[in-house]
Amino acid sequence: MELYRYLGFSKNPFSTYSAEEESDFLSDIYINPKFFNSLKSDITNGHSRFILGARGIGKTALLSQLKYKLELENIFAIIIDKFDDIPTTNNSMEFMRLIIEELIKHYSIELSRNPKRLHKLSKIQKEKLSFIINEFFITLSSTEYNELKDRTNIYRRINFWKQLYNKIFNKPINLIISGCMELASDTVRKSLGLPDINKETFYKNYLPEFIIEPSERSERVLNHKAYKAILSDFAEIIKVSGFVNVVIFFDKIDEYTRLNNNISAVAEFLQSVLKDTTILMDNSYSIVFSIWDAIKPELTNGGVRFDKIRPFDITWTNEDIRLIIEKRISYFSQGKMTLSRLIKDAQIVEDVISLSNHSPRYIFRLLSYIYDCQTEIKNDSDTLEVEAIKRGENIYCSNFDWYAIYPTRTTGKGNIITNINRLLKIGKTKIKTTDYISVYRVSTPTAISYIKIALNYNLIKELPETDGSAKLYAIIDPVINHLIKIGVQELRN
Repeated sequence: MELYRYLGFSKNPFSTYSAEEESDFLSDIYINPKFFNSLKSDITNGHSRFILGARGIGKTALLSQLKYKLELENIFAIIIDKFDDIPTTNNSMEFMRLIIEELIKHYSIELSRNPKRLHKLSKIQKEKLSFIINEFFITLSSTEYNELKDRTNIYRRINFWKQLYNKIFNKPINLIISGCMELASDTVRKSLGLPDINKETFYKNYLPEFIIEPSERSERVLNHKAYKAILSDFAEIIKVSGFVNVVIFFDKIDEYTRLNNNISAVAEFLQSVLKDTTILMDNSYSIVFSIWDAIKPELTNGGVRFDKIRPFDITWTNEDIRLIIEKRISYFSQGKMTLSRLIKDAQIVEDVISLSNHSPRYIFRLLSYIYDCQTEIKNDSDTLEVEAIKRGENIYCSNFDWYAIYPTRTTGKGNIITNINRLLKIGKTKIKTTDYISVYRVSTPTAISYIKIALNYNLIKELPETDGSAKLYAIIDPVINHLIKIGVQELRN
């Protein structure tokens, strides 16, 4: 019999620690942050918002729970977390196109399930929806919808006809473009019973001009005004069909591989769309951006108006973390187990919680190490024993993935591991400038620069008391303090 059975669980409660892996039972174990109802009310009523938080703090779990709760209240909500076709800079229009593409994909699936929603639309709204499907419906996987042909080659032909027609004829090319595009989306439009719109008159409302786009994406680009009008109109169509509001969540932007985990690159990627308040302040829909808190200063310096679009900061206290653990333990034991029964010593419980540094993801990662160590030590135990806890803590701290929560991997004095190793070699939880000077034999200005870097990383904080005339600094991060306690002097870079 496995350890979790002896501990009183139906299965190992610590084997997963990400929202993606826990989607099936997230609603049963989730603890709402204090601002949850206020945020939910704001986006229900058409206000766009920013959610700020460190990595591992629970941004994805929050978005998943918000989406779940909103859908119970008949709100059409989607999460966008893939950005493969978005340029890394000057991309406001590409973000709008992505929003419309994702909305039409999910809305088409909804209509295929409930076609009666179309009965609520006027003739003009059905024509607009037909146009939006023609323009923005993209190939879906078989699990989402009936598979459509790849449109890449079609777009190449469209650009050819655009250029040729613009050179030879002095008139709009809307009809030629729409004719080509119907090859990819006509099946969806017909299956929903939408009209074949009068292109000669209808397209003029949305497409006053076209821009030839010579980039990697072989497709035409509408102007900014057209995208805004389409997005607003589409949101209104969705609401008229029976939904209270339309909410678009953006998640995992900082994980986009082309940005290389670089703060400046992530900030630049977002600046164009986040500075476009005409998009974010349109009450036809709500957009919620989940943002890595490390990039907020650069976004602010770049002109993003956090004073106009309200940000919500995700923070957890140690008591919150305790409640999060308790709810998970209760769920996996059908209400029979508590944290105090799982770990008998109250002080050890406090020590374990403090090592999480207020992160739900990292408390369960730590508990997974402890669980594995308990399996090795005594597989039939009905508690997590002290030896397993201490061993698990040491493994967790020694193998902590610093690059997952700190900015870009750099070389030299700016590297996060380099700066942690400096603190480990000093070997004190309270330090001063002279510690760097004596241990590393550097000048005072160099020692001061090391202090500033550690402060910028939020690894240390200045204390109100001094040592004589010297400033004192305390190490903030509990993992570093634990490594110092067990005598670790260097981590592998």
